[in-house]
Amino acid sequence: MIGLIDALATRLDPVYAARSHFIRLKARLLAIFTLLLIAWVPLNLAKIFWVHPPNIPERLIINLCILLTACWTLRQVFRGRLAAAGNGLAVGLILPIHLLLLFAPEIVEPLGLAVQLFAVDLVFLLVAVVFASRLIAVALLLLIVGSFTGFYLLVLHHSTIPGSMTYAADTLWRDGLLSLGFVFCLGHTLVQITEAAHLHSEAALRATRTTNENLEKLVAERTAALGVATVQAQESSRAKSEFLANMSHEIRTPLNGIIGSCDLLRERPDLTPDAAEHVRIISESGDLLLRLLGDILDFSKIEAGQIELERHTFGLAALVADTVSLLAPKATAADVHFEFEAAPELPAYVMGDSHRIRQVLLNLASNAIKFTPAGGRVRLTAGVGGAATGTVPVRFEMRDTGIGMDPATLARVFERFTQADSSTTRRYGGSGLGLAISAKLVQLMGGRLEAESTLGHGSVFFFTLTLSPAAAPAAAPATAAPTAIRLGLRVLVVEDNAVNRSILDAQLTQLGCAHTMAHNGEEALVALVGGPPPDLILMDCHMPRLDGWATTRRIRAWAADPDATKQHLSRLPIIALTAAALPDDYQQCRDAGMNDFLAKPVRLAELHAALLRNDPRTAVTG
Repeated sequence: MIGLIDALATRLDPVYAARSHFIRLKARLLAIFTLLLIAWVPLNLAKIFWVHPPNIPERLIINLCILLTACWTLRQVFRGRLAAAGNGLAVGLILPIHLLLLFAPEIVEPLGLAVQLFAVDLVFLLVAVVFASRLIAVALLLLIVGSFTGFYLLVLHHSTIPGSMTYAADTLWRDGLLSLGFVFCLGHTLVQITEAAHLHSEAALRATRTTNENLEKLVAERTAALGVATVQAQESSRAKSEFLANMSHEIRTPLNGIIGSCDLLRERPDLTPDAAEHVRIISESGDLLLRLLGDILDFSKIEAGQIELERHTFGLAALVADTVSLLAPKATAADVHFEFEAAPELPAYVMGDSHRIRQVLLNLASNAIKFTPAGGRVRLTAGVGGAATGTVPVRFEMRDTGIGMDPATLARVFERFTQADSSTTRRYGGSGLGLAISAKLVQLMGGRLEAESTLGHGSVFFFTLTLSPAAAPAAAPATAAPTAIRLGLRVLVVEDNAVNRSILDAQLTQLGCAHTMAHNGEEALVALVGGPPPDLILMDCHMPRLDGWATTRRIRAWAADPDATKQHLSRLPIIALTAAALPDDYQQCRDAGMNDFLAKPVRLAELHAALLRNDPRTAVTG
């Protein structure tokens, strides 16, 4: 029975799915009560036939009315008409009983009937209060009170009731009316409290839904704003990268002419001392501008997370000595005594990125020399910075007797574009990027660049890197100077800039290479097909009409051509010549099919080394 009731009640959920939780519970309760009422009627009929009470026909009619009312009510509940079902059930239970009292031909045992009537009215009145509307409930209360009072005055009061039963009849009338009124008021109050709680819950639920909708709307707005900001940041980053690439290209192109010309002029034996000094000044100025450009690109790559550290074997003492030897002329010119010391307990060889360590040391040493007055001292030391456990903590320290820094300057010395003040910039020069880049590089290598300084008494910069000891690397074969070897290669130069063509012409001539020139990719393709095949190609990347990448892809596509000559040309080594020097530029050249990469400005030694690496006669191609 319980399972049947639960199954039928569960079927109500789809009917009242759009209604409130309170209404769904009320519908379930009404359906369960109606089912119990339907189950009660057969039991009550069995009791009637078993006991044989008076007025059996009237009792049968009442039970039949209750059964029909319950069935009708259940049907209305399952059709979603909850209000009609509640009103109909209350009226169908109470009205037939009191109508039959008016038309009963004879009432036997009136006191017993009054007790039964009171009990039934008490239950059915509670049903009316809970399930029927307020108007119907009040009307049924008045019907019950009037009918009960009329039954007492017309029947009980004139019936012969022995002894104390008369007092019982009077008490039933008086207290029964009070009980009915109390039950009605109590039931009505409970229903009001329940409905008020329901309305409060619904209001809270609506407020919660509104808050959730507002939150979802706010989240959606913030998400959209974040998406826009992300797109803007990506566009800004892309624009920044394009700007840096274009800036690098535009600056390196004239630098190629300046530095390349200086390299060639230095090889001439007929220069007067004054002319040689002017060449040196031009060369050093070009190198300074190139380093400044490198600093800007390095800082951009560090901020973009594009710096990749290498890991190779190098000698610690040699690294320190090389740093000093590279800057010794600068120190001598500034009348600064520059010395170094490598602790004997350091391992001879370690694993790490010697290029980045050297870059940091050169930066620190260059600053120390620059800010140390004539007659001062700069000292570079490398020693063991702590207990070694498999790896070696190497402490690098750069100490000078220079101008020093006050605490405020020291606190922001590693910020970009920072120097002590504008007078320092005017007097000593510099971009203010070097220390910021060095600090970032040391951090990438697992250390921390720190500084101590006293104004007027010098500074000390130091950092510790954890390096792994390594075996000595295999000795590299000695390479002759570029001018000592005539390579004898046939080279096709594809370059749109006249100054660059002139520099490459002189450099290749000095290296003993026969060469032809093409101004763009289309001319290069015509020269390859129509003339004698070269040994390799120097390919500029940024050119009008057909750039170097597209030209290279067309040459590599000749591998599928049935012409044997084109198949041979498709395998020629191609060395990229570009003024762009970002990681993406290297990858773009590789993706296009180029074998090697030379960043402008191209020095004579770098060109010589690249030609050797890609000489097809020795099968050493990139």
